[in-house]
Amino acid sequence: MNGAEHPAGRYGNPELLDRLAAAYVLGTLGRLPRRRFERLVRSRESAARALKKWESHGAALAAVVPPVQPSSAVWRGIERRTGLGAPASRQWAGWLRPALGFACGLLLTVGVVRLQPDWIVSADLPPQAVLPASYVGLLTDAEGRPAALASSRRRGMDLSVKLLQPLAVPAGQVAVLWALPKGRAPFRLGALQAAPKQMLKMSDSSEALLSEVDELGVSLEPSADSSRPSAAFVLRGHCVKLW
Repeated sequence: MNGAEHPAGRYGNPELLDRLAAAYVLGTLGRLPRRRFERLVRSRESAARALKKWESHGAALAAVVPPVQPSSAVWRGIERRTGLGAPASRQWAGWLRPALGFACGLLLTVGVVRLQPDWIVSADLPPQAVLPASYVGLLTDAEGRPAALASSRRRGMDLSVKLLQPLAVPAGQVAVLWALPKGRAPFRLGALQAAPKQMLKMSDSSEALLSEVDELGVSLEPSADSSRPSAAFVLRGHCVKLW
């Protein structure tokens, strides 16, 4: 075969199987690759294990990730293509909205985490070790676009932050990341810099600080030492516990 690797041999690579299983569960595999992977799952125990792992990841996220409301443009596109805009069919649109809203939230979180595994998985772990026990926050901007990914290993004291788009901070102000626990006042996690990748040192472990935190937010403050947010959040998003 002129030195080329036989296709069957490629499937012994755990990293490849993990990527295929993730794409299968997220629905991003094409029709033919999907069929090939289904045959592979039936014939190889390692592929079946990879699929089972990603199915369990999806089930766990489904239990903790709150729904995200799609934009009006998404609904207009759905109604235009399916005819759900017709008066007689609006009851179906009402039934689909919560289901699709939940799916958008789940896929958005899983997709971004999958595209940025180096901010949740340590470099010294094997490539198939994805999504370890962590707290993960995905913050979006006013248009609902992913803007920042924050993560901390369970019981860790470091909070990794990955800016998915530039954060504009006016002169004389500081971007501050806040934890927003339900029913309690927000508390400061740290000041953000302009660097795309950065690490914040938290005052306590993630288990102690984030176990009851549902959301994270970023506001622009006059000082990095602000004890309470004094302005509206420019970024905000859900914080979830993985595994």
